[in-house]
Amino acid sequence: MQPVQEIFFLTTLTDTFLRFAWAISNFHIRAVFVVNSDQTLVYFSAGAMETYALIGSKQVEVVGKDEKRGFTLMVGVSISGDVLPFQAIYSGETPASLPSPGAPAYPKATGDLKFHFESSKDNNHWPTMATMKSYVTDILAPYFEFHREKFNLPNQICIWQIDCWSVHRFLEYHSWMSGTYPWICTHFVPANCTALFQPCDIGIQQVLKWQLGNLHSVTLSTHTMGQLNAGATPSQVTFEKQLPVLQDHSVGWLINGYEAINNQEIVQKVILEYASVVSICLLTNTLGI
Repeated sequence: MQPVQEIFFLTTLTDTFLRFAWAISNFHIRAVFVVNSDQTLVYFSAGAMETYALIGSKQVEVVGKDEKRGFTLMVGVSISGDVLPFQAIYSGETPASLPSPGAPAYPKATGDLKFHFESSKDNNHWPTMATMKSYVTDILAPYFEFHREKFNLPNQICIWQIDCWSVHRFLEYHSWMSGTYPWICTHFVPANCTALFQPCDIGIQQVLKWQLGNLHSVTLSTHTMGQLNAGATPSQVTFEKQLPVLQDHSVGWLINGYEAINNQEIVQKVILEYASVVSICLLTNTLGI
């Protein structure tokens, strides 16, 4: 990294850190009232790069290698170590584009864990202004309000840290937030600083994606063994690629992924690592070391 870039990152992170520190101190914000959220892409079929084909073989088909279909997952954690319910955004315009209520473990996902499955109302799975508003209304605000009531702090100011994605910077979003939830302050992860100042990206998503990758493999293995045990030859084995089936499979994947990260020890360890990086940047910039 060039000296000019180093100065830029150190200055930017220092300013962001001090803005955080001022808000927490000035508004007496407890750890439970600070949430970091991050979006990640989940593929319906996570293919590997390995194969049992002979070295030098041509046109080797690898299951899932060219699979581009997927959905966007919104993950949120609080500094206190809580993991908020997931929001999963699927491409499509109708409920048919979502996991069906008959999918395995659907009641647990939407009832016990309070997951929200939403369609983008478009032919892609990217978050929109509507899905951002629903995340705040259905997941973030209820989480904060529960703890405001629990601690008898009805006027508590809260912090929501998100990245500098285009939708987050729209005037429409900020006007809506300030008018509907003026007590939730939006703090941005500085541009190009995701790996340094985004707790979800630093550690939570890594554990989650590792778990989801394992679950993809288990699904394929179970499907393969079922066909082989039924008498199919290896060349006759096929893999289910219909979108409704994959959408229903995703419910179980998300439940297992959530349970893998829903551990205060894991979340707080990530938060401490994130705080350490920021503290080092602050000291470096302040002391000139």
